Amino acid sequence: MLQLLVTSIRRLAKLVVQVFSSPVLDGRSLTATLLLILAIPLALLWLVFHWVTWLLDEIFFRGYRRVEIVDPIFVLGPPRSGTTHLHHVLSLDEATTTFHTWECLFGLSVTGRKLCLSLAALDRLLGRPVGRSAGWLGQRLFGSMDDVHPVSLTAPEEDFLCLLPLLACFLIIVPFPRASWLWRMARFDNLVAPDERRAILAYYRACVQKHLYVFGPDKRFLSKNASFSGMAQSLLEEFPGARILACTRDPLATVPSQLSALRPALAGSGFAGVSEELRDRLVDLLRFYYLHLSDTAAEHPDRLAFVANHELRDELAACVSRALAAVGLAPSPTFLAQLETVGAASRGFRSSHAYTLDEFGLDADLLRSLFSSVYSRYSFEQPGNG
Repeated sequence: MLQLLVTSIRRLAKLVVQVFSSPVLDGRSLTATLLLILAIPLALLWLVFHWVTWLLDEIFFRGYRRVEIVDPIFVLGPPRSGTTHLHHVLSLDEATTTFHTWECLFGLSVTGRKLCLSLAALDRLLGRPVGRSAGWLGQRLFGSMDDVHPVSLTAPEEDFLCLLPLLACFLIIVPFPRASWLWRMARFDNLVAPDERRAILAYYRACVQKHLYVFGPDKRFLSKNASFSGMAQSLLEEFPGARILACTRDPLATVPSQLSALRPALAGSGFAGVSEELRDRLVDLLRFYYLHLSDTAAEHPDRLAFVANHELRDELAACVSRALAAVGLAPSPTFLAQLETVGAASRGFRSSHAYTLDEFGLDADLLRSLFSSVYSRYSFEQPGNG
């Protein structure tokens, strides 16, 4: 953990340098640059809070170390392929437990979780003034993301946010596109050095153990991370009983959808749009995700099952049941009934999130060529917006 702490401090220093140079090198607006500079002290305070409460766990809550992580489920897949929907559906099963946004941001330690839960209970007694204010602020800051990826402190969320204190969460690539280590993190199995891989996996395991320690050591842990698609092999090695459900969708739909989904965040970070360099790196990364998941499935056919986006949308109960069966799991009768109810609501759903390839200087023939190896391994439904 000391090694990770030192690395995170070093990375924060690099990001500070990038902030001051970004108006020239990255074309970031001066206003956004000034806001990032003002946010640096807050980031430092947040890091101090995380590591202090992490240390307090070793004094007051060492029992988390004895928690066993039994047969966790990881929802992976290229971004915009249905991973969020599948994650939310699986989280309806009361036998599972998953991270929520507030937990990833403020409660990764047991100490932090218990503090947040105590403050939330007090807030409820007072009529939820903090909760209502946080909801209002969240809508103001992230309301533009509702058609892309709704953000709520109390909603199930991707636990790649657990890696924020290490400054190793791929989400940071949006405000800091020149953070080279983040691009390596996206190809974790292939590009991260063995020693660093082991340290990060040990830290992530501790995050999961702490979650289960507070919310139920008898529950099955459920995780969803599109950007963990590049660490599928490492997850299966670190968690011997783990299963992976990987969503799939035609690249002709995922590529423009992902590029479009990034525009609000890029605008908030002071960028005019998706640069050609960022576009090309992301397209290449998406291609890698498809191929890496395919390779992992070939090595572990009984531990990784694919979930087609259109089947998840139009025949949810049957689709999820088939995927679980393929990895040796089965929904309980209660959960199966929930699947039927949710499936009826999702059947035929079409997102209002609209985009085209032309917006990003791409066309279908080019993508078919770039993803030819992907098309040789997968069968996709005709793409559409969603």
